[in-house]
Amino acid sequence: MPAPAPPPLGPAGDQADEEPRVSRRRLSPRARKALRATAISALGALLLGGGVLFAWTRELPAFDGLKDYEPLVSTRVFGSDGKEAFQFARERRTVVPIQEIPDVLKKAVLAAEDAHFYEHEGLNYLAIGRCAVKGLLGGGVKCGGSTITQQVVKTFLLQSEWRVKRKVKELVLAPRLEQNLSKDEILYLYLNQIYLGHLRYGVEEASRFYFAKGVKQLTLGEAATLAGVIQSPMRWSPVNHPTAAKERQRYVLRRMMEEGFISKKQEEAELARPIAVSPPEAEPPGVWYQDAVRKYLVEKYGEEAVETDGLQVDVAMDPLLQRYAESALEAGLRQVDKRQGWRGPLLHLDKDRLAAALPLWRKRLEAVEPRPGQIIVWDLGRVNPEQIEPGEEQEKDVARMARAKPLETGEVYAGLVTRVDEKTATVDLGNAHGEIPFADVAWARKWNPTVATAAPKRMASVLSAGDVVLVRVMPAKVPAERAARENRALVLSLEQTPKVQGALVAIDPDTRGVRALVGGLDYQASQFNRALQAKRQPGSAMKPFVWGAALESRRFTPATVVYDTPDLYRDPWTGKEWKPRNFEKDQFDGPMLLGAALAHSKNTVSVKLVDSLGVDAVIAFARRMGIASDLPRNLTLALGTGEVFPIELVNAYASIAAHGFTTPPLLVLRVRDRFGKVLEETRPARPPAIAADGSAIVPASGTAVAAPGPQAAATPPAPDGAAPPPAADPAAPPSFLLPESGTRPDVAFVLSGLMRQVVESGTGVAAKALGRPIAAKTGTAQDHRDAWFVGFTPELVTGVWVGFDDNSPMGARETGAGAALPPWLAFMQAAVGARPVTEFQPVAGVEFARIDPATGLLAPEGQADAPFVPFLARTAPAQAASTSPGSAPQNFFMDDR
Repeated sequence: MPAPAPPPLGPAGDQADEEPRVSRRRLSPRARKALRATAISALGALLLGGGVLFAWTRELPAFDGLKDYEPLVSTRVFGSDGKEAFQFARERRTVVPIQEIPDVLKKAVLAAEDAHFYEHEGLNYLAIGRCAVKGLLGGGVKCGGSTITQQVVKTFLLQSEWRVKRKVKELVLAPRLEQNLSKDEILYLYLNQIYLGHLRYGVEEASRFYFAKGVKQLTLGEAATLAGVIQSPMRWSPVNHPTAAKERQRYVLRRMMEEGFISKKQEEAELARPIAVSPPEAEPPGVWYQDAVRKYLVEKYGEEAVETDGLQVDVAMDPLLQRYAESALEAGLRQVDKRQGWRGPLLHLDKDRLAAALPLWRKRLEAVEPRPGQIIVWDLGRVNPEQIEPGEEQEKDVARMARAKPLETGEVYAGLVTRVDEKTATVDLGNAHGEIPFADVAWARKWNPTVATAAPKRMASVLSAGDVVLVRVMPAKVPAERAARENRALVLSLEQTPKVQGALVAIDPDTRGVRALVGGLDYQASQFNRALQAKRQPGSAMKPFVWGAALESRRFTPATVVYDTPDLYRDPWTGKEWKPRNFEKDQFDGPMLLGAALAHSKNTVSVKLVDSLGVDAVIAFARRMGIASDLPRNLTLALGTGEVFPIELVNAYASIAAHGFTTPPLLVLRVRDRFGKVLEETRPARPPAIAADGSAIVPASGTAVAAPGPQAAATPPAPDGAAPPPAADPAAPPSFLLPESGTRPDVAFVLSGLMRQVVESGTGVAAKALGRPIAAKTGTAQDHRDAWFVGFTPELVTGVWVGFDDNSPMGARETGAGAALPPWLAFMQAAVGARPVTEFQPVAGVEFARIDPATGLLAPEGQADAPFVPFLARTAPAQAASTSPGSAPQNFFMDDR
């Protein structure tokens, strides 16, 4: 076996060194376990993170195009003038196309929020990194790195997500959204969706609120202000914080200049200008009308659709008339309330509570930044004396009791009485003060509606220092704002919130559109809509339906002589004996014409008519005129003891005004969806055509009423040069077919003529101040619990009800003429007073005659003061009254049985 070869020799011939051995140290068991655990944890974390990321993003919502954009859009309601009256909204928004948003606003928004919006692909990695570093170094979130695209993703798809989860989703969805939509489309979504404070969403609604103009008309400064609001709407609002808003505008203008959107000269010019926001809008009229329309829409379409689907609704409300109605009813209720006396101050504060509260209230006013020219005063109506105690913990709550309001002439505030002497009381309003003269509190007797109490003799019996009372700022030679700045005393009037309530309804008789509707004094205090929901006794306001049934029967005419005498009845429906009395108690006027009995609201005559006609005939007439409520089937029907809704009674009077044509009152006329498709439409009803014989052209069904034989009726010339009424053809007696709904036009016209006497010479004579033809009726329910005045001109029917919600008596002085007529007159003067005077137009089947008021016969020649009265054809008297004294009446009431 050969010997092994020798190892190689080195340079010196020596044997080379042997290769050194590698030392292999093994990991300890503990280290190996730690390494294995770390690797498993890392893998687990990776898998978990991947799983979470997959779970968070695998079912992300799609937004493939603008067709997927379905914003929450307000329901907009338009009045009879075509202008927007109010909105129903979860988010008050008006969507505008991107083409209508001016470049100046787009550039302002980009400069403030995302200057490189048109360059990136949905994410600004540099901004995200910068904000991340700031957050790590400073702790917490130090800036926002979101692009406009990310904000759109968050707003539309991820609003309710947890912050970290939302950010992860934003990073995934933002690039995806950029792939599906163009930059302009994304900006369009953003500008229409963002919240801009004061319950306004989108730039169009915000522009209207802040500057009273659409986005098309925005100036550079206004656009910069609007863009500045986006970051923090309530912090940068130019309404609440004008100084802070100016600073934010300065930042936006600087960024616009840095980005090359505007020049330095433009920036400086805008910085020199103050931000001019529009003055606060007066509270729009129609809160009661709005409530009724909303309830109707919600019942029919659902609350979700009403608040978010962008319905477009046309209503019959005339906003100007609605404002007149609210003002007139409030003034009328305050007059009634003051006649009933003073219920005392809202509250009284002792010296210790005042010492604790006054510094906090003054500090509260100092913190409110007024608009240019404004004086901010306090309103102490929310003060609770029991919660005012010295101590740090309660300071904030006590300070909030004083509400800050701008000082305005005519407005009512809760002020603090600080001094009382014989002639005046001084009231502190915070940044202003005023005086109440003693003459202004002469009404402030001790409150009692039913019993007269003594008038105050000195100011101290009404007010004392420490009282919190309601005062109205009255007009004066020196404007209130100037007087406050000069530390002069304002002229104040003592007020109190009326306890008495009321309702007002105004209806166009031709279309039945409800032009104005007021359901009470203060909607915020009580949402009970008395115009639609309160059933009250109409009292004598029910009598026109009794007189109408009498005329319709053709057994009674305006010349029928009736007797105002006390009679004892055994009511056939109740079996009880009853002796009706008039308002004047034991005063009876004996014989009078039918119209005079209505004009003076004679209860005795009304009962006799119902007794003669029968309860069912009167109820049937009222039903056909529009009274749907249950009515009593006994003789008290004559006195209006049933209960009706105010809108129901007013609409029944509208049927009289519309020549006997009956149709329901209309609030909502048309509803369209957001795209303009008509969902429902109610065309205003018109009175039916009138036939030659004076009857309405209606379907051939109804109740036949026998006609009397022809009479030779005198037809004197029409008054005031008017065209003479159409003459009846004696050879062709009309057919008297009563429609199933309403009454014949001739019956309605003659009834209107009787109702005109109520204003010309009866209980409603105060309405003559309107200076135009009026048909009306007063109404006072038993024990003076309800007061009514319902009347109409040819163009408008209005009714007013006044009473306590709990049916308490209002006192003997509160009649229909005293309590309800004044607000009716105030409203009608504002509503129709400036229009040309129009007459009630006669209809076919009516003739006129001058009647002797003493006998009911034709007036003899020369009796110029005899009333000119309308009659149904062939029912006017044929005989002239004798000129000799002591002539007897034409007929007696009982003769008509």
